Amino acid sequence: MSDDLVTCYNCATELDSDSERHDINEHIYCDDCIVVCSDCSAIVLADDSVGDYCDSCATTCDRCEDTMSIRDRYFVGNDTWCESCHDNYSFYCDSCSDTYDVDDGYSNVQGETRCESCFSDDCYWCDECDEAFFDNDPCSCRDSEGRCRCGRTTIHDYSCKPQIEFHGNSKHNLYMGFELETRIGLEFSASAEYASRELQGIANLKSDSSIGGQGFEIVTQPHTHAQYRDNSAKLWQVINELRTTYEARSWDTDTCGLHIHVSRTGFTSKAHMHRFISFIYKNAEVMMKFAGRKSSYARFNDVWRFDQYDRPYFSLAHKLDMNAPTERYSAVNTQNRDTIELRFFRGTMNPSGVLSALDLVQAGVEYTRDLRLSDVKIGALSWDWFCDYVEANNGLYPDLYSRIGKVQQVDINKKTTIQA
Repeated sequence: MSDDLVTCYNCATELDSDSERHDINEHIYCDDCIVVCSDCSAIVLADDSVGDYCDSCATTCDRCEDTMSIRDRYFVGNDTWCESCHDNYSFYCDSCSDTYDVDDGYSNVQGETRCESCFSDDCYWCDECDEAFFDNDPCSCRDSEGRCRCGRTTIHDYSCKPQIEFHGNSKHNLYMGFELETRIGLEFSASAEYASRELQGIANLKSDSSIGGQGFEIVTQPHTHAQYRDNSAKLWQVINELRTTYEARSWDTDTCGLHIHVSRTGFTSKAHMHRFISFIYKNAEVMMKFAGRKSSYARFNDVWRFDQYDRPYFSLAHKLDMNAPTERYSAVNTQNRDTIELRFFRGTMNPSGVLSALDLVQAGVEYTRDLRLSDVKIGALSWDWFCDYVEANNGLYPDLYSRIGKVQQVDINKKTTIQA
């Protein structure tokens, strides 16, 4: 054997002087028999490695059993979880500051999350209002004598926050809820009783002084996009019945809007949220045409900042910083802790019109989910690129697909041009 040849101690492959050789514990190994740890870069034998990591840097997710770096682990209860499982299947208790498996049960109380133990310690459930409250915070639906003012079959106060019930299962924990403002033309009390009765567990009715005249807003519970499309026949039936029997109007008024809330947990990262909001604002003209209006309650100009020379520049920094000032009455309101709110849609009592708006939001979130910076730099956030995506996935977004070709011809000053 030549002096330049050595043999891999593990597989007996002959290695010449040009081959990669690795000396471990005074033995020579070839490339195929070793692993370079993705975390600490240590060279270990393949048989002693755990996936792409050395034994010291590796751990296993107790939920999905995937291998990960010990530096990427999350603690959920007494278990170790990977980032994906932590983001999609755990919750943080705002009271005890621990993280739990969603299967352990949790409650939303006045905008805060409570584990079952903390809920039993300092919260209570109001059966009349169908809502949870803190022990030291009496139900907002009760009068001074403790009686429920809004009840379960009437219109709730604007400030009332019902107990959250999620409908459907989402791979990315992406849920949407909408607020549809409507003005009632006939039998106002009967229409409210009908809608509230039929929509129990699906949506609530709330008063809203901005509607003008006799009306209310329909506020849905969080649903997945698929749930809205495939399993919400009752919801669309009620909206249609309000339109046909009680002459409910939304599109052809000057005061009614459609607001869509999107769960923050549905975004992969802050960068993903940045891409989505950028997509909305960089296509402001098309968004207003699609929505059917421009409104001082849903402004698109709040993303323009001014430098020291008073020159305008585009910035979303304040949109993504929960501690910085931001505009509530903007196209995308980011003041809410758990959701971002798209406020620019004109209201509509046509179920297909509401579904097309939900399609637009869902498609926008999914389209921007895996975009890279290099994609954005060559124009991926343009409306044309997005339309290509919708066309390729038209089966997922049928109402959006059917309307998308009409958008460019819309005159936002004429409400009947693209009647929803």
